Amino acid sequence: MRVRLDQADAFKGVPRGTAKPLRFLAAFQEAEPYLGLPVHAYKLVAWLVKQTQLQDWEEGSRPIAWPSARHQAEFLGLLSARVKQLNRALFEAGIFVMRDNEQGKRYGRRDPETKRIIEAFGFDLSPLALRYEEFVRVAAAARAERERMRKLRRRATLVRRAIAQAGEELAAQGAKPEGWRALEEETAALAVACRGERRSDELLLVVEGLERRKIQAEEWVRKLAQPMKTDPEGLASEPHQYTNTTLTANPNKDTVIARQDSSRPAGTQEPQTPSPGWRDGLFPEALGLTPGHLLELAPRLSRYIAPGSSEIAWLTIVDAADWLGGEMGISRTLWARACQVMGRPYAAVALALVSTRGAGHFTSGPGGYFAGMLRKYEKGELRLAGTLWALREAKWGKQRKSVH
Repeated sequence: MRVRLDQADAFKGVPRGTAKPLRFLAAFQEAEPYLGLPVHAYKLVAWLVKQTQLQDWEEGSRPIAWPSARHQAEFLGLLSARVKQLNRALFEAGIFVMRDNEQGKRYGRRDPETKRIIEAFGFDLSPLALRYEEFVRVAAAARAERERMRKLRRRATLVRRAIAQAGEELAAQGAKPEGWRALEEETAALAVACRGERRSDELLLVVEGLERRKIQAEEWVRKLAQPMKTDPEGLASEPHQYTNTTLTANPNKDTVIARQDSSRPAGTQEPQTPSPGWRDGLFPEALGLTPGHLLELAPRLSRYIAPGSSEIAWLTIVDAADWLGGEMGISRTLWARACQVMGRPYAAVALALVSTRGAGHFTSGPGGYFAGMLRKYEKGELRLAGTLWALREAKWGKQRKSVH
């Protein structure tokens, strides 16, 4: 108690005309949840501060409030014993000091003219001013910790979603490996642990555990896809098929044209779908769009592009779209089907355009909307050129509408 009193005595008051006790109170309010104080701490301190006057915080005075014990108990709605415990806890925590007289009484007198305190015994609130900078640092550190926790929980959500999508893909192919059930159980246990963690350093360990399991799940999916790989250039005896979409001065005339397969004998022609094989230079020529322009039109893709990337290829865009689809809740099965039917770059552009729509645009979510685009494509009815044209004009204005 003597130490606390000596610390409070170090407060000599602020220059006259500069007292802002509510500023000290606001800093304490921001820091209070992280100081380990008992319930009602802020309620009591705020009540006491409001009983002081500006001149009490200035040089030559001292900010003391002297409510009676009965008045304090009535305000807090607590029994006398609980009020004494609260006072002692805040005294020991260095929030205020008690300056009662020899009989343990609280009272005070002010000069009738200057309104300055002549004599007072009660709650000395000087520590609020002395610890102002400390309270600001505590609150700032707490905000930074909350932001770290938010980002880690977001990472955990994306990882769990990726694992679930990998499971959907494996189940759709009927090829869940022997260790899948154990991985699912471990993922569920880690998800529960995520919800219980209250510190970013501990939550980071849980998230890293989830990410290791995501790597394993995606490795199983990659192994499943290996036998399905084809030559990007196609077989020498087969024509390369792709969708040719051009932007003209009139968007209403833009159409999606599937090239006819002229090498098939009559009567054996199958429904036409673009080849999943592609080259970096082929797709931009077909649609009149560069990866850099697509990132400007659909900025949500940029979150999944490595910082500092100088030259962005369509392969990078496809990988980014894969991650963005997971964020929007588009299933791995639907994304794989779109890549197979549309070709990966075209599917990536279609998904990127979905990401530019607001939540109110969808009736069945982004996944349902994307599935509808795929159905239109299969019928030859999907026209992305007009949408791209509108986005370009909205983003760059008419003066850049012909820039590719």
